[in-house]
This record gives sequence, structure tokens and C-alpha cells, in this order.
Amino acid sequence: MSTRETQNKIIKAAIDLFNEVGASSASTNKIAELAGISKGNLHYHFPSKREIIFAIWGSMELEINSWHKDSVEPTIQSMARMVLRQYRQIWKYRFFYRELNILLEQDAELKYRFQRVRRIRMEDVFLFFKSMAARGVIKDSISDVELRELIRISWIVSDFWLSYVAVENDHIDMTTMQEGYRLILQLFRPVFTTRAVREIPDSFGVFSPEEELAVPV
Repeated sequence: MSTRETQNKIIKAAIDLFNEVGASSASTNKIAELAGISKGNLHYHFPSKREIIFAIWGSMELEINSWHKDSVEPTIQSMARMVLRQYRQIWKYRFFYRELNILLEQDAELKYRFQRVRRIRMEDVFLFFKSMAARGVIKDSISDVELRELIRISWIVSDFWLSYVAVENDHIDMTTMQEGYRLILQLFRPVFTTRAVREIPDSFGVFSPEEELAVPV
């Protein structure tokens, strides 16, 4: 087995275990057991659990960085896809968001990289909504300051919606994610133009069957 294959097995096992019991409670012994390798082999590739978490963040960061062209298609339908995509990542790496404050407090470099990616991503989202305004989807009366504040609020809803739902029900599916999107839609509805409000879909037919099946449950 190649080095990359072994590392991928370790990372997958770690994600599964972290999502189940939390990164703070998971041991490297258990990760090695789930990956089907020896503890020594695990430590050869990742000397510490911190290194594993950092590698997982690297995968998350690559995904997020691939989203930078959202403003090319500034529509309500593409907004729905953006939110769904974000929810999928949050659920896939749910341990990270549940333990976000702890993980960032324990690792200054991870905190720096997380904050940097978030700043870049928030600017990308701002440009997306500015493009929507240019196309007459967002009212031109909203200021940049107000728009940025709306984005921050929607970001908070997005980051914590699945954790909120999981308190009472740990089954996350397309319906759950649609409900989260509708909350964000309600935030922006007052700043949508009349024409744009009429274009809001009654159902989530904007998603293809492949997209719906891709929800990690």
C-alpha cells in the first residue's frame, strides 16, 4: 500500500471516529484499529493526533478554495446550491464544527489558517451577492455594510444549523438541509427585489437526483 493510500485510510478512520465520539475523546490507538494498521505505522505517517486534525483541515480547505467562482452564476438557484454544499461539508466534518472553539484554541496555526480561509470565503460570498444586486436580484437600496451584516448572520446560521438539529435528532438528510436553507432565505427575502421573490422555487427541484443522493448521512 502506498503512503498516500495509508494516509487516506487513517484520515477516513479519524473522521469517522471523531464524528462519533469527538476529536478530544478519540485516541490514536482507536484510529489505528479502525484504519486496520499498527499504532507504529500510524505514528510514522502522523506523529500526533494534532497532525491528523491538521491534515483533515487541509482537505476541508481544498474543498472551500474550490468554491471561489460562485459569483459567475449569481441566481437564487445557485444560492441554494451554495448553502447545500456548505451543509454537506459541515455534516461530513461535523466534529470540527462541534469542537471548533476548542480545536482553534489548542492550535494557533490551525486558527490562523481557519480565519484566513473564512475571510477569503466571506469576501467571495459578498461578491456573489453584489453580483446578484447587479442583476436586479438584490435591491440596490441595501448598503455594503448591511449586506455584509446579513452575510455574517447567515454564516452563523449555516455553521450551527446542523448542530442545532442534531441535539434532538442525529439523522441529517435533504429535508433537514432544505429547512436550514429556508431559514437563510428568510433572512434575505426582505432585500430581494419583487421579481426575485417570484423566482424563489416552491420546491427544491433546483437540485439534481445526483446532488440529493450526495448528502452524507
